[in-house]
Amino acid sequence: MARIDRVRILLVSIGMYGQKYLAEATQHDVGGDVIGIVDVAPGLEEKFPVIKEKGIPVYASLQAFFDRDRADLAVISSPIHLHAQMVLECLKNGVNVLCEKPLCLTEEETEKMAEAARAAGRFLALGWQLNYDRAVLALKKDILSGRFGKPLRFRCVHAMRRGEKYYARSNWAGKITVDGREVLDSPFMNACAHHFQLMTFLLGDAMDSPAGLQTVQGELYRGNPHVENYDIAALRFATNKGVPILYYTAHPLKAKNLGQDGLAEFEHGTLTWGKGKPFRMTTDAGEIIDYGLDSDTPMMQKLYDAVQCVKEGGAPLCGPRAGLSHLLAVRMAQGLPVRSIDPSHVAWLEEDNDQFPCVRGLEETFLASAEKWALPGEMGLSL
Repeated sequence: MARIDRVRILLVSIGMYGQKYLAEATQHDVGGDVIGIVDVAPGLEEKFPVIKEKGIPVYASLQAFFDRDRADLAVISSPIHLHAQMVLECLKNGVNVLCEKPLCLTEEETEKMAEAARAAGRFLALGWQLNYDRAVLALKKDILSGRFGKPLRFRCVHAMRRGEKYYARSNWAGKITVDGREVLDSPFMNACAHHFQLMTFLLGDAMDSPAGLQTVQGELYRGNPHVENYDIAALRFATNKGVPILYYTAHPLKAKNLGQDGLAEFEHGTLTWGKGKPFRMTTDAGEIIDYGLDSDTPMMQKLYDAVQCVKEGGAPLCGPRAGLSHLLAVRMAQGLPVRSIDPSHVAWLEEDNDQFPCVRGLEETFLASAEKWALPGEMGLSL
């Protein structure tokens, strides 16, 4: 295939996360140009003046675009339940794809899309940005080399406060299904998924694969009474090699953020990471290895890497199977019972013209449980 000097980029859905791609690709030289947008929302030119300034045509569907133009790379940021059909349509039209996470909700759909990419001779990359992070990639190489011995156990606290505006932004937020299709939306599925997927990625047997999962234990709660699915989760998984992974995530917090705060123990060292802290390995011999902050690599590095792969061939490491363990974990967790928090234990905070449910003692419960590598119930703690 001839080298491509400027990549023709099609943005699919820019109403939510997709606007980050629009901003990056129009405010910086990413190695390509936005030549079209697919979105059905009205008034996009008024909301994003750069569309009119740069003369970017807007199409109501992928078919309408492919009837008139071609692209080298499609960046898909549509709702989760629309990913599969859009990815397949782009691949059918010979377009490489960068799709926001999570890719889909079943292993069967994942394999169907992976096979479609192989058959088309194009790549399908996912937007798990920590898989593109240079510190994370350097760390994983050292883990795979056996430098720190076998991994023993991993844990992370990653929770973010979300209020009524967050759930009102779409018809699928917080829902189990929408229009008869599964979405399984929760903090574990969506907003706070990255650091769980990161742990499975670091435990994978190859640079482009995550660890497999075998079992789950956990406690799920619903703190916001207006949410269909759970919005609080304390979970313990075991990998196919028996490594425990504990994860604590929630939305109905008093604090804006809790974590990220990660800890992983190996035979010959201890790894720590978190918000504002580097990925740091302290070995049994007293050596301290700083791999850097995740913020050292731009969040949109995934776009630059995808464009570079279009130009030079190959595919980003974060392929269609990168999120399979997270997908499996979501489905395993979804089978656990959900307990509704008594309204008397939920205070409502008003801030920035929004309302936020705050479960009393949630932050303290999570931190105490994580310190002991336990679920709240095992500590005798209740929400």
